[in-house]
Amino acid sequence: MRFLTEAERQHLRDLLGQHGASLKIETDERGNEHDGHLVFEALHVLADGIPERLYAILHPASPKGLARTQTWEADPGRTLLFFRKIAEAGVGAVES
Repeated sequence: MRFLTEAERQHLRDLLGQHGASLKIETDERGNEHDGHLVFEALHVLADGIPERLYAILHPASPKGLARTQTWEADPGRTLLFFRKIAEAGVGAVES
C-alpha cells in the first residue's frame, strides 16, 4: 500500500540517507510497493518512534516548510494516521 506522495517518499529517503541509514527498503521488493517499510525505518532513525515527530520532520510547521510541502498533494490526516498505526503495531498494521 502506498499512502505517501512521491515527494514525501523521496524526502524521507533523502533524510534517511543524510543520517547514514542503510536503505534496505531499496533492495527489498516490498519497499517498492509499500510505504510502511520506509515509514517504519524513518520513525526509528529520524523520530525516536514518535509519529508526530516524524510528521513534523516531513511537514515542518514553519512558514518556509509549509510553502515547501503544501504543493505535495498530501492528505495530512491520513498520513499521520498511518504513521501512528505503524508506530503502534509495526508495518503489518497497514499492509493490505
